[in-house]
Amino acid sequence: MNQVENWPARRPDRPFVRLVPDVQFARFSGGKTLSLNLLLPASDRPVPLILWIVGGAWVSCDPARHLPQFVRFAEQGYAVAAIEYRLAHEARFPAQIEDAKSALRFLRANADKYGIDAGRIGVWGNSAGGQLAALLGVTGGSPEFETADHLQESTSVRAVVDFNGPIDIELDFQSEQHLPVMALMLGGTVRMKPELARSTSPLHYLDGRPLPPFLILHGDADTTVPLRQSRLLHDKLTEAGAQSELCVLEGTGHSMTEILTRDDVMEKVGAFFDLHLKQ
Repeated sequence: MNQVENWPARRPDRPFVRLVPDVQFARFSGGKTLSLNLLLPASDRPVPLILWIVGGAWVSCDPARHLPQFVRFAEQGYAVAAIEYRLAHEARFPAQIEDAKSALRFLRANADKYGIDAGRIGVWGNSAGGQLAALLGVTGGSPEFETADHLQESTSVRAVVDFNGPIDIELDFQSEQHLPVMALMLGGTVRMKPELARSTSPLHYLDGRPLPPFLILHGDADTTVPLRQSRLLHDKLTEAGAQSELCVLEGTGHSMTEILTRDDVMEKVGAFFDLHLKQ
């Protein structure tokens, strides 16, 4: 049936979100560049930022892979930056955490341009990105892994979310299947490079320095990164006096497709960031 309807005027239900793609934040000799993708909500005031670090066993990095899942956070008033970093076959550790810190300093240096509140930033990562997020969290504002660009900007964050990150590679990642990745990242096996291997662990930096609050989620059916990795991080953070909450997802594996599409998980993360970045 043909008809004409008049709808009353009303305010938008959520802010308009725009994508700012392929923002270059680093360049290296030889022409290698790194970029990030930004989701920015319309706002008349600076908004808090979530820095997303994607996983990929340190050998793959697609910063846009999960970006559609984060539109909900942009609609709730967050800027979201999904960052790229150099891979193990391109540069050995600590290049990966140096790149994450470089992206954070770049965003702080350009906070006015993008409408970001530089004082309200949290970091979130999964798998290898979870390791980097945790490492950034415990070394933020400290001299470790700082490179030459925008050094006037702090790399401290106010909150860390870690999804199933490999926290201690000496503990669980010395099997034959892990050797190729470890050799690329460290320039040798864990046993050949024990000090460098130890420096990849956030646990190595729990030395009394101030620590942001952590939210850790891990599936108890994860066969890629054992649950005990997250239990260890939670226990050591607790011993160090940090605020840490560990959520064990029963019957859940390593797949981010499964985890990021759960409303209970996303609501938990949202409430955590709201508490520490909006209040």
